[in-house]
Amino acid sequence: MKLGCFQSNRALHEMDYPVFVNAVAHLGYPAVDAPLAISDAVDLCIGTGLTVHSVGPLHLPDLSADTAQQEKIAQTAREAIESASDQRVPTITTLIGRAMDRDGDENIAIYRDVFTPLAAYAEQQNVKLAFENWPRNGTMLATTPEMWDAMFSAVPSPAIGLCYDPSHFVWQGIEYIQPIWDFKDRIYHAHAKDTEILLAARNRYGIYGRLLSETKPANWWRYRLPGYGEVNWRNYIDTLYQVGYDDVLSVEHEDREWASTSDVALKGLKLALEFLKPMLV
Repeated sequence: MKLGCFQSNRALHEMDYPVFVNAVAHLGYPAVDAPLAISDAVDLCIGTGLTVHSVGPLHLPDLSADTAQQEKIAQTAREAIESASDQRVPTITTLIGRAMDRDGDENIAIYRDVFTPLAAYAEQQNVKLAFENWPRNGTMLATTPEMWDAMFSAVPSPAIGLCYDPSHFVWQGIEYIQPIWDFKDRIYHAHAKDTEILLAARNRYGIYGRLLSETKPANWWRYRLPGYGEVNWRNYIDTLYQVGYDDVLSVEHEDREWASTSDVALKGLKLALEFLKPMLV
């Protein structure tokens, strides 16, 4: 398994991409997730000696019963699939929201209609769509094992899988190890991000968070660098190995304590590398 990272916070995005790539290579990262929006990003990364296992994230328009919106989703996805295929990158990390005016069953029906042909096209291009389990305040599609089962049943194509991130499960109260076993054949990419539970805030506000604007802190949980939160990283990585995942584990640095400037954000990436590297083989 190789350790990777990407421009996952504002401070890192303030760096010109070639500068960022050279910086993470200098830190010792062997891999990177290349952005779709930069046309020569993959070549730049490979030229720097970095492995590129995925491009993304592909932020698709939210699902909708509107045919124009569905065509927009399809066109955006097709363009990303073609780009990944042309650059010989096997995986696209993918995000899509639900149609909020429809229930879960209706969303899965829309998803089936939109993604059945897209999955077939991705298969033809030897590209996989890896949906990340980011909840976005409960508005995303691929957020829980319940929805994953429905998605894979609706579109059984092997082109559809997961970008697995344990941090999102921690604050949702979902145990994050068993799903690795349950969906082992669908994990196409993996993230390394932690979540810290702020018990004092949770005990005061509850799981729905604060209601009054003047009360602080605002949230009862926050994303952290690996090792600064609740995730058992040795167990997580060991389980990935046991189910046969041996690709890239990509650090998604969204820890605000280590992101005030680009230099501080790079120090955060260094801390994550030093913490995780001894667990990888």
